[in-house]
Amino acid sequence: MLFLFVFLSSLAAETLPGFKQNTRYGEQTKHFFILEDVEVLINAPGRDSLQREKETLLIFYACPAGNTIAQTAGKLLSEGDDWHYDIQHIAAQTRFLRQAMKNRNIVTVYLQNSDASWSRYDDKHPQDYRERIQGMVGEVLEIFNGFHCRICLNGHSAGGSWVLGYLSAVDTIPANIDRIVFIDSNYNYKYNADRYDRLFAEFLTKRDSTYLCVLAYNDNLALYHGKSVVSPEGGTWWNTQLMKVRLGKTMNFTAEEREYLTAYRALNGRVQIWLKENPFREILHTTQVYRNGFIHSILCGTKYDELAYQYYGPPVYEAYIYPGK
Repeated sequence: MLFLFVFLSSLAAETLPGFKQNTRYGEQTKHFFILEDVEVLINAPGRDSLQREKETLLIFYACPAGNTIAQTAGKLLSEGDDWHYDIQHIAAQTRFLRQAMKNRNIVTVYLQNSDASWSRYDDKHPQDYRERIQGMVGEVLEIFNGFHCRICLNGHSAGGSWVLGYLSAVDTIPANIDRIVFIDSNYNYKYNADRYDRLFAEFLTKRDSTYLCVLAYNDNLALYHGKSVVSPEGGTWWNTQLMKVRLGKTMNFTAEEREYLTAYRALNGRVQIWLKENPFREILHTTQVYRNGFIHSILCGTKYDELAYQYYGPPVYEAYIYPGK
């Protein structure tokens, strides 16, 4: 009986072609380039835990400006390491998610371009950047052909340009996308708000298993060496408030206040907009990610919402921060 159990378990496990196995961390990864100037790293559960019969969540995470994929993933710091490896920890937060949602295959797809800025990428490819972004999603989906995949479009900082670039190329958000996230990243929302509002309204009100998460802080007050870091209408604080007002025309929000933090929820929590006050005029841009922001962006609105963690609370993923290469 034990032999039969082990044999059947091995049949259920999946080794993805071309992926490198890391049995120590229980992961398998693939690193490659799309369209010669977009670097991709796919981090999937290892061959002993990836199962085809489970629903697979593909989280497309567009990296912030100026950060490599390795820095975005994060690691335990060693002497002499760049501090950027210790400010996001998407790899560790992914591992936490896998423990929280054991009924799903959690796959994180890191995306970064050769200019290290998705805003500059759009400027560099003005004729076809929308088609390029759609092609990135399509190429990764091909790798998981035969899996039942759901998609989350996610990104921090300039990564929001990648998410909005995808949305600007579709007339209807595809049925396999069920979560859209902006982690302090919706800077360009105002330029095409009518289009995005129409897409969001259809995406959220005509389907009952879709989610929108927006995290922002008062960057209007943030100072760097005594100077403002954004213009009055140029940051995520202003764009997120505009988004909430406009979405409020099609859905009703409730508010929950914590210390210097307000959560606005609609549609039974499937829509969440979190606004962080900034009384000390700090730069909290990446702090929102570090303090469980990526975890919350995936779990909010579900039965796991703030279960064993709290958004903007102490990091709960520290046990999953592993050494790098």
